[in-house]
Amino acid sequence: MLKKIRKFTKHLSKGLKQELRETADIPKNIKQKEYKKAVEQVGDIGKMTFLSFLWVLPGGGVLSGILVKFSKKIRPSAFRKEEKEKKC
Repeated sequence: MLKKIRKFTKHLSKGLKQELRETADIPKNIKQKEYKKAVEQVGDIGKMTFLSFLWVLPGGGVLSGILVKFSKKIRPSAFRKEEKEKKC
């Protein structure tokens, strides 16, 4: 059980670091007129904000876990890319 928690925590921190790096690149993407990447990242920030807010509510940890598990669209891009790599 403890091993699964460590693995999940490592996976989560890796994804959050990736999202942080991508968020820092938003101004650079806008200057280079890469609007699609910037809009995608702003959407990811919205998804992370929603999941964080949901997590704080009573029972939200369980509900957000269920949403992330069964809904692929609610996952930020950093977490979806790792799934694609695992399938290959």
